[in-house]
Amino acid sequence: MSKIEIKTPDAHAPFGNYSAAVVKDNMLFLSGFGPFDAQQRLVGEGDFEAQVRQTMENIRIVTEAAGFKMDDIVRSTVYVADISQWGRFNEIYGEYFTPPYPARCVVQCQLNGFLIEIECTAVK
Repeated sequence: MSKIEIKTPDAHAPFGNYSAAVVKDNMLFLSGFGPFDAQQRLVGEGDFEAQVRQTMENIRIVTEAAGFKMDDIVRSTVYVADISQWGRFNEIYGEYFTPPYPARCVVQCQLNGFLIEIECTAVK
């Protein structure tokens, strides 16, 4: 099976030369999603919780557009601008999954004007 690009008008389009998500066989690879609405506007400027929720909603929307469920996500990498927000992030993130939770790595880094970005891999 060749790879299939996943597009949906309900989540922001890529900001460059990459696919928002790609399906290959029974796997879904999501690029890093941030707190942007479908019109590519930043949501919740300076509001970490609002940005986490928007990011997680973007992931849910694209995952479901690809025919997968959130519980099909097996791995995520999370980039946060401020690791001291870890506890609040973890609470919100946990609302989107049931055990067993995805394997995960969290990295503090400088982001381009937003506070969180998350990439994921899902398997059916």
